[in-house]
Amino acid sequence: MSKSISFDVLGTCFAFDAAIAALTDRLGPRLKAINVDPKTLFFSWFYAAQRDFTYLSLVGSYTPIAQVLKHTLRRACLIVDLPADQAPTDEDVAAVMQAVTALEAREGLKACFDGLKGGGWEVLAVTNGGMETSLDYYRKAGVELDAQHLLSCDDMKVAKPDVRVYENANRHLDALGAGKGGGERWFVAAHAWDLIAARKAGFKTAWLGFEEGDPATEVFGEFDVYAGSMGGLLEKMRKL
Repeated sequence: MSKSISFDVLGTCFAFDAAIAALTDRLGPRLKAINVDPKTLFFSWFYAAQRDFTYLSLVGSYTPIAQVLKHTLRRACLIVDLPADQAPTDEDVAAVMQAVTALEAREGLKACFDGLKGGGWEVLAVTNGGMETSLDYYRKAGVELDAQHLLSCDDMKVAKPDVRVYENANRHLDALGAGKGGGERWFVAAHAWDLIAARKAGFKTAWLGFEEGDPATEVFGEFDVYAGSMGGLLEKMRKL
């Protein structure tokens, strides 16, 4: 195939609503008592975990992001002033982490993947998440994606946005024969930091506004395509 498109997974292909709902279910009354919204807590926790996951990788102590999330939820709650005696129990943490392994697809994901494949695109996923958990996300969403088309940072023991992750994706695409002979390689993410690294590795970039809302181009520069939905992304890719 002459065209390839690689997708980030967490937050891009799959939304965090299930995990936020689990936080609400397990900790809702405790959070309400200190005027903390479960969604705000979730993203404070998740973004801090992403930071720690990346920094651990930078210093040669790679730890799977699921483990970082599991062991920093209590810390995230203490940081927003939840009293220590009301911090999440082991059962609370287990329930929330179970929800993290059951994230639901973004609206239109299957149609987008099917449409791209039908249009001759090689479709990959490149994730900070674990291989089996990520494959399960796609299976539950009815999206056809096999292990040959999913690259997990756990296998390299290097976290995005390390350029080696994107270089590895390029090598993998070479092995698949995708994007050779003057073809194009694209990277799609709902996170500008992800796309900057992909761009440095030679990918064209598409930013989805699901999570960040504002592309903050003054900081991250311009990307090649901007879309507000999976359907919008598919339409723009078809026009290329």
